Amino acid sequence: MNKLTKKLFRDMRRNKMQFITIFLMVFLGVFVYAGIHAYMDGMQKSSDVYYENNNLQDIWISGKNFSDEDLEKVKSLPNIKDAERQLTINTLYKEKELDLQTNFIESNNISKFYVIDGEGFDKEKSGVWIDYYFAKNNDLKVGDEITLRYENTDLKEKVLGLIETPDHVYATKDETEVFLDHSKFGYVYLSINEFPMDYHIFTSIIVDIEDTNKLEETKADIENNISSALAVTDREVSPSYKSYQSEIEEGDTYSGVFTALFLIIAVLSVVTTMNRFVKKQRTQIGTLKALGFKKRKIVTHYINYGFYVSVVAAVLGIFAGAYSLGLFFLGREMEYYEMPEYSIIIAPKTYLLAAGVVILITFITYLSCRSILKEPASEALRVQMPKVKKAKFNLTSKGVLKNASVSTKWNLRDIVRNKARSITAIVGVVGCTMLLVCAFGMLDSLNSYLDWEFNKICNFDYKITLKEDCTEEQFNNLISKYGDNTSQTMGIEIKNGDKKETNSITVNNALDYLKYTNHKREYMDISSDGVYITEKLADTLKLKINDEIEWHIFGDSTWYKTKIVGFNRDPQSQSINMTKEFYESLGLEYKPDSIYTNENLENVKELDGAKAVQNIKELKSGMENMLGTMKALIVIMVVVAGALGMVIIYNLGILSLSEKHYQFATLKVLGFKDKQIKNIFTKQNIWLTVIGVVLGLPLGFYMTDFIFRMALSQDYDFGASIKVWSYLYAIVGILVVSFIVNKRLAKKIGTIDMVSSLKANE
Repeated sequence: MNKLTKKLFRDMRRNKMQFITIFLMVFLGVFVYAGIHAYMDGMQKSSDVYYENNNLQDIWISGKNFSDEDLEKVKSLPNIKDAERQLTINTLYKEKELDLQTNFIESNNISKFYVIDGEGFDKEKSGVWIDYYFAKNNDLKVGDEITLRYENTDLKEKVLGLIETPDHVYATKDETEVFLDHSKFGYVYLSINEFPMDYHIFTSIIVDIEDTNKLEETKADIENNISSALAVTDREVSPSYKSYQSEIEEGDTYSGVFTALFLIIAVLSVVTTMNRFVKKQRTQIGTLKALGFKKRKIVTHYINYGFYVSVVAAVLGIFAGAYSLGLFFLGREMEYYEMPEYSIIIAPKTYLLAAGVVILITFITYLSCRSILKEPASEALRVQMPKVKKAKFNLTSKGVLKNASVSTKWNLRDIVRNKARSITAIVGVVGCTMLLVCAFGMLDSLNSYLDWEFNKICNFDYKITLKEDCTEEQFNNLISKYGDNTSQTMGIEIKNGDKKETNSITVNNALDYLKYTNHKREYMDISSDGVYITEKLADTLKLKINDEIEWHIFGDSTWYKTKIVGFNRDPQSQSINMTKEFYESLGLEYKPDSIYTNENLENVKELDGAKAVQNIKELKSGMENMLGTMKALIVIMVVVAGALGMVIIYNLGILSLSEKHYQFATLKVLGFKDKQIKNIFTKQNIWLTVIGVVLGLPLGFYMTDFIFRMALSQDYDFGASIKVWSYLYAIVGILVVSFIVNKRLAKKIGTIDMVSSLKANE
């Protein structure tokens, strides 16, 4: 080990707290970025491999019944690689009275089974292939027999395989289900030969295409050439694909915002720290030059201070983030998705970010020592004389501050003279305050969303979802007991210029139970003069009031043009709404699929003609469970913000104290007691902290609002809603950290050696 290397490690040891703070700030920035991207990139890579290997369909074609001729026509169209027909119905798993989505297929070359146990698909085999997660939660295994009831027919089938499929990564029973419950709902596949009727009906065709760049053109070809096709959609509107991708996009927004904030603070702190450190090394640099060390060798030596610290911090940050945050969040996310194989991934961009941080810190270190290295050895050996400004500092000599205390005047002058350090301190506190406000604000905003959706819009206690085959007698019995507050929700396709988009329409005949809110979240009435659409949907489609919107119901080829007479705002669903009277004025028959009631149905599990009875409290609880990952992120943000605040305040306090040794020694000589000097030191740091907090509070709100508006999928529409208490928590948190750190640092004032401090500046 050469002499310069020994000097490097000796200097680091003597100034360990300054270098530890640089290490921690770089570490935290890379840690957060690597952790979030490890799970997010892992999710993306896992799905890409799964979709590719198991050939997820590119296009879904819906219709009433597709013939052999229709299938051949689809296959003959340009850019079509393959196509398969399917029949999807709802059946009952008779042994446990649970719902199953049942798919009858002819082949399995598209959306191929991922077989976990048992055998793969064979059209000639009699039996059922069952959703692995449903089987696991209901103690089913290969070789067991289950009974599926469809209408009045029972199908007794042997379980041939436990599977997962790429188009069922996120599969709920219907729109009434807010979150997955594998113990109550699943899906199964059978050969079309097992369909219990003498005839075969195929309600959909799934399509694999050659060139995804020609997706829209291919969809248009299908619509123009296949008369049986009522709707042609792609992956982007598939609930399974869309939900999974939305989670990844949310993570991308979080990581970008948080990492940028961490690294800005880290870089500013490093600039200040290294500048002060190199200035303290001025005479040593002059000595090295006088001893004949070449400029390049001295530059390399000082660059290594920033390089070694940042390399170690970045490397540890990558792996600690990936294998702690990454694994934790990936495990939480995969509780809601059926992905057979998944793992965290440290993508090249993570290494590139870490390398960029190291290069930046190293470059900052070089800039810090460049000016001193330009000086001749004779100049560098001399202590740098402080720059004295000729302009008079008038702020404390007149006006309100003229009679201020000595400590106040001294601190004001010191803040102005050391602008860089003061600005860095303020920016650091601003960043920590923003993180705390964002953390508490995200929790407030999520609770506000839940209250808006489940207490204000959903103004009912129970929702009864009717079966598709509910008879008129069953329906009349239900409304006679529970009231006739009903609604009907249908899947639709909207024309948006040359494109068609999938959406839904709710026909509301329960206006006192299923309510509407305006932009300010206040209740609003809807009329029967036309349709209402949610604000976010209107913004997406570039529509305004009095425009016409064109749509058709899935299963019906008739297109309707209806006038938009108003906008409503919904935090969870962006769709079209209308009254029963307007719907019937279009010549359409109103067929309710839901009944809303405040009657007590707590112990009612089953009703004749109903397929589900849902308690609004359970729906809200389910959504809260889904938000568990975000709440975990909030806890981590609070911890990291607290740690970051402590590191920044401690680092800048150490710098401030080291710069003031001479001044404080002078004050001691003049008769100031340690308690008075401590008060001067603490007061300045508290001032800077307060300024940072005041600036950080509104910026924290805007950051929270930005995250919600950018990260949430198009189905959601809510921004930041932060309570006063959350701001107070952030204020108290930062001030307590600042007070504790400054009190601890102030104790060092008593250890200042007056003789050595005064002689150091001779």
